[in-house]
This record gives sequence, C-alpha cells and structure tokens, in this order.
Amino acid sequence: MARRIQPIFDTILSDTRCQGSSRSFVESLQKQYTSKKTLSPGQRSALGRIEEQLTAAPTSIDPKQESFLDDLIYRANKACDEWSVDFATSVKGQLLMGRELSSRQKEILIKLADRHSDASIAQRDCWTANFTSEMRQKMKIAAGYYLANPPYFGELARNAIDNDLFIPSEKAYRKMVENKYASRVIESSLAEAKFKAGSHVMLRSTAHSSVSFYNGDKGVTSRKGKLGMVVKPDAKPVSNAARGSKIYSVLFFGEKGAVTVEERWLKKGKA
Repeated sequence: MARRIQPIFDTILSDTRCQGSSRSFVESLQKQYTSKKTLSPGQRSALGRIEEQLTAAPTSIDPKQESFLDDLIYRANKACDEWSVDFATSVKGQLLMGRELSSRQKEILIKLADRHSDASIAQRDCWTANFTSEMRQKMKIAAGYYLANPPYFGELARNAIDNDLFIPSEKAYRKMVENKYASRVIESSLAEAKFKAGSHVMLRSTAHSSVSFYNGDKGVTSRKGKLGMVVKPDAKPVSNAARGSKIYSVLFFGEKGAVTVEERWLKKGKA
C-alpha cells in the first residue's frame, strides 16, 4: 500500500487544477507521509476522493468565471488583501475540481468584487491621500489605549503603533478611533491640562480607596488634605475611558517620590 501512495501525491500535486484549500490539504498529507511513512484510513480515503474528483473534473472552467476570479485575485493582491486572495483562489480551485459553489460563496464573491471595484479603489485612494497627521495622532492614541486594554483591535493597534506609514481602511479607522471609548480617551489626551507643572493640587474628596496611582501606590486616605505639586502633566498615556483621565505626575509634600494620578481625582490646592 505504501508504494502506491506517493504516486497519488505526485499525480494530484502536478495537476494545476488542484488549488486553494485542496492543494494545501494534500501538501499537509504529503508532509506527514514523508515524515511518518503512513496515513490514517480516513486520510487515505480523503486523498482518494480528491484524486477521483480530479479525474472527473472538467479540463477547464467557464472563461468568464476564470477571468472574473483572476481579476479579483489581481486586485486583491494589489490591495494587500490576503484573505480575499486566499478565498478567491480557493473558489477557483473548487471550480477546477468540478464542485459547485454554495450560495454563501457566491454572496461573498459579489461583496469582494464590490470591495475591489474601480469605484472602491478610487475611494480608498482618496482616503489615503487625505489621511492627515491629526488623524494619525488620534489613531495612535486609540491604539495605545487598546493595547493597554486587550483584546480588541490587537493587530490593527500594533500596526498603528509600529508602522509610522500605516494607513488603515476607512472602516477600520472609524471602528477603532471613533467609538465612544476611544473618543473619550482621545478627548482626555488632547485636552489642555487643567493643572500646569509647578501648580499646587490636592486630592478631591471623591477620591476613594480604589483610586490607582499607576505605580502600585494606593495611599489615598493618607494624602487627603495633603498639598502636592504637579511635576508633569501628561505623565503617561491615557489608559482609562473615563472622562478626566489625563495622567499627572504629582509630588505630595513630605514624600520622597512623585506618584501618577488621573486629573479627575485632583483639585486646585491651597498654598
């Protein structure tokens, strides 16, 4: 039996009609067979079914379908849309294997064709050309917030932080930057500091024991009524979506080191 399996691999993988997920599956089986010299009964059956499908499959597909898919793959490649490339390639392979497309696959192809139409490409080009430094600043603030509060927008946020030339799609930008949580973080980050460096501040009476000083210090009670001085506004990136979350570095008099605290817990101090 073992002597018969390798020729099956050779026949299937030399056939250009075997594409997409079917080819990936056969390649994974071949890798396992090369390593372990065996396949399970189920794997052998699956390999046999693919061989039978190729034997019964047409030598080519409808030229209009092939042209449509090739054009979609080309446009998606140009837009660095890997998912669309993989999907269209898999669909083409499915047709080449003689299998019909499901209604859901057809719906997705229509959506992908619209995404990569001339009109959509022109719209993306316009978005890219008009992506301003202010928009990038807001994107980086939102990205920093989501990286500090996972798991949402992880990959998008990392791209925004790591790549200064990265421009997301308009849809992705609006989802990450213009939702209510990110909007509050951006508002707090860009707002003018209420307390300048060197000004005197105190903790508000509403500052409760759960207030974090961002350095592990929870000493709220001992600091109530105690005068402090702002060392630096915007001491750290805002990581809380509550209003007034701009972070200050504050040195309370009589203490050896400064702590960091949100603006909403501070009030003007009396000298």
